[in-house]
Amino acid sequence: MAKHARVGPADTAAERPVNDVHRPAGPTVAARHAAAARLTGPRIAGIAAAVVICLAVGAFMIVSGVNLSSADPAAAQAPITSSSGESKATSVASRAPAMTAQLAAAAAPSPTDRSAPADATDPPPIRMPETGPGITQPGILLLAWPSPDGSFEVIERVRPVGTVSDVTLRPASVDRAGQQFASSSAAATQVRLTAGGKDVTVPGAEIGARTILAVGQVDRFDLRYRLTDVTVLSSPSTSGRALAALGPLTGAMNQDLPVLIVAAGDSVLGLSCPLLPLSEQSCGSRLDNGPGFRRELPSPVALTMVQFNVPST
Repeated sequence: MAKHARVGPADTAAERPVNDVHRPAGPTVAARHAAAARLTGPRIAGIAAAVVICLAVGAFMIVSGVNLSSADPAAAQAPITSSSGESKATSVASRAPAMTAQLAAAAAPSPTDRSAPADATDPPPIRMPETGPGITQPGILLLAWPSPDGSFEVIERVRPVGTVSDVTLRPASVDRAGQQFASSSAAATQVRLTAGGKDVTVPGAEIGARTILAVGQVDRFDLRYRLTDVTVLSSPSTSGRALAALGPLTGAMNQDLPVLIVAAGDSVLGLSCPLLPLSEQSCGSRLDNGPGFRRELPSPVALTMVQFNVPST
């Protein structure tokens, strides 16, 4: 093709070298182009077919890769374990977020599920205590019961020493309950605060960090809220078996108040106190007014771990 591009006007026999005069006439330019076209056509078709095949193979490999990566998310999250105790503990801690996500995905009700509580207003499963800390004496009463999504509904009643003009609220540091809670970050939602018989506005109705609210001069106040991100599934164990870490929202008050923690409901199996000496950590006493367990603790160690079966909707 390049030779043909450089061909000039046709030469005459007189101008040809002697040897060319007797040379047999070759194919014409048109004939040569036709021959080249016959060779080039199949060659282009072959290249196009190869490109199509490569694209098809690439698409197949991409689709296969997506399917493999999404086939078993749990397997991708599974931690690597070893025979050492330290690695095993780290493995348990690394599973905590996956356990929480699994619990939320498996047990969280759909928005149209009317059987699930919509807000923290359901009545408690037992009668409220009539005496004790937060009721008839200075202290804090925390009554909690589990919900199908793994959160806990909580009623907290506080009776300080004397009167107070502001209230300090913050979620308990649940990571102190053990490595399985290392990735948990407790938060209170749907918070309602009543002080001196009046409702006190809680910004966003949520408490996720230390918050100070003015309440006037009061000698007692009540809280109602839903406690979230405090539950991890027990594994290996019975399906639906879980652990939750519970502590008061008012634990940051500058008073060394006794705290009575009550975990109530048919699904509650036991109560332990992880901040007490090892010999005292199995600390729960059965309630005498309904299903559940209780324990009174000094404010600095007022953190309990509840074993329970996640309630069905």
